[in-house]
Order: sequence, then structure tokens, then C-alpha cells
Amino acid sequence: MSEITFRGRWREELVAESAEGKLVFELTMGKACVYFPSQARWLAVVPPWARERWQVYVDACRAWCGKGRIPLVVVDDAHVSEER
Repeated sequence: MSEITFRGRWREELVAESAEGKLVFELTMGKACVYFPSQARWLAVVPPWARERWQVYVDACRAWCGKGRIPLVVVDDAHVSEER
């Protein structure tokens, strides 16, 4: 299993990068908050390489958020996309 690194970027996005690829999540600015997709949403929209890794990504994202005291909210309509 590869390490996942996170970085925020200016378009209210949180980029998660691993050896397998990059996924982009919602990261609101002002009062920072990460909106993470529910497991059902994840399975419906992520690329095949990420489908079985929901728990790995949510745990890694929760740890990243904890370091910055940024709330993480799991919701059914959260945006997540692959960046190539």
C-alpha cells in the first residue's frame, strides 16, 4: 500500500496523491472543511484503481485534517474526481 499525501490548492480543492494516481476533493476556504464522499458515492464515481480504497483514503484524509484541525464531513453528494 502506498502513502497518500495531501495538499490544498487555490480552487477550494484538496489533492490526494499516491503511487496509483491523484484524487481531488472539496476543501472549503475561509472556514476550512473537507467534504468527503460517502462509501456509496465513492463506489459510484472513483476510478477502478481507487474503488476498494475508500477506508484507506478516508482514514488518511481524517489524519491530515486532524493535524490542521480541519473538520472532515462525509456526505452523499461530495465531489471527488480523478486528476490525470
